Amino acid sequence: MADLPIGEPVPYRQDSLGEDLDLHAALVPNPVCTFYMRVSGNRLRQHGINDGDLMVIDRSVEPCSGHVVVVAHQGSFLLRPLLRQGEQWLLEPVRPGEVAIPLDLEVFDRSGLFGVVVHAVHHLNKPR
Repeated sequence: MADLPIGEPVPYRQDSLGEDLDLHAALVPNPVCTFYMRVSGNRLRQHGINDGDLMVIDRSVEPCSGHVVVVAHQGSFLLRPLLRQGEQWLLEPVRPGEVAIPLDLEVFDRSGLFGVVVHAVHHLNKPR
């Protein structure tokens, strides 16, 4: 059995590290630009995002190809991987038969880009 490269376990108590362990600060470096959303569906499991996960979305992060983004599209929010092909930005399809959706990242407001998913928080032992 191989050892996992992890740190020492730290119980949650104020004096355990000489300072408080602040998960909010770890997950939300830019609170003014950060939002939360809950995921519905398992279409992005290959990206580590599962049904019921709590997503942390940062609107200040510059989107890059490969990021998972939230986009306002036709009256609802879409959660999609972002792909760059040449000069074209696309929202990747997540279902068979879907087509990629072009996205103009030069004009954030009109393109509907809401933000970049920076964390997906999920339970490992959630009952199915």
